Amino acid sequence: MEHIRDCISFQASAAAKTIARLSRARLSPFGVTPIQFAVLQAVSEADRPTAAEVGAALMIDSATIVGVIDRLEGLNLLMREADPADRRLYRLLLTSHGVKSLPAMQAGMDELNDEIDAELSQSAPSVRKSLQTLAALQTK
Repeated sequence: MEHIRDCISFQASAAAKTIARLSRARLSPFGVTPIQFAVLQAVSEADRPTAAEVGAALMIDSATIVGVIDRLEGLNLLMREADPADRRLYRLLLTSHGVKSLPAMQAGMDELNDEIDAELSQSAPSVRKSLQTLAALQTK
């Protein structure tokens, strides 16, 4: 490699930082971060998941997911509920405030996705497929 800008690690990191910055800007009006939004979205897509299930789905370690859930509970967007079948487990669900707030957050992120797809033009589907392939490398 002749230049750092030719390194896949640098390129992926630079792209991730740009997307994170743009995502933070879209989500800041709602008082949540991109990782908090991802957790809310994952909980809304699943049937009362555990923290471990959400963490695994989003590739978030156990210490981090607990802190994110704590903050979302503090914002009254998410709640933990004891699993009646196994009281050692807690199930996650959106609060009524979370259910009401999530659609506006989703709309903001949908707009961002659309803007980035427009920037990428016809290569957007290919870029998204490549990102999914790269993300899956860790499981091989």
